[in-house]
Amino acid sequence: MTAYSLIVLTWLVFGGIHSIMATSRVKQQLQSSSLFRQRYYRLLYNGLSLLTFLPVLFALHMAPAEFPGAWHGSAWAGNLVSGVGVLLGLFALKSYNLAEFIGWPANQVTKTGNLQQRGLLRYVRHPLYSATILAISGLFIQHPDWRHVLFGLSAFLYIRIGIHFEEKKLVRMFGDAYVQYRERTPMLVPAIKPER
Repeated sequence: MTAYSLIVLTWLVFGGIHSIMATSRVKQQLQSSSLFRQRYYRLLYNGLSLLTFLPVLFALHMAPAEFPGAWHGSAWAGNLVSGVGVLLGLFALKSYNLAEFIGWPANQVTKTGNLQQRGLLRYVRHPLYSATILAISGLFIQHPDWRHVLFGLSAFLYIRIGIHFEEKKLVRMFGDAYVQYRERTPMLVPAIKPER
């Protein structure tokens, strides 16, 4: 197996485990067990996601930096795009209860069942994914080699598939409220509305 295929394989493993853990069926089974009570599920989910992402980073690091063309990247442009992505991600996190998002048991709050539409969620439905795409694009601008091409394409594919299943779950949770929100709010890139 080449180092390049290892990048794709580790993304598949990460994406598969992450997606399976996010399904309602697995979530209910784990929450009903005495080992993983409901209050610890989110923490377990995030911890397992982090652990399964480490091999992806290792595979990226181990792959050779072979360039497909004459362009060898731009550090300042890549840092700028990645920096905007990181700032966007930090700003997007303000739309969420961070303790609940992480799954910290002592700080979990009772869910109200309301669809969140504040902060960046007013402009795009998935601001954290938008931020991730920008950050990864910045890495590619800095290092336009085969390993970053495969890393980026795998990430983008995983994000797009993840959005599909996440939105199906959100429609089940919020019904027409989410359908209407989805119709008026772009997925990843804010709409530029002409002034009247």
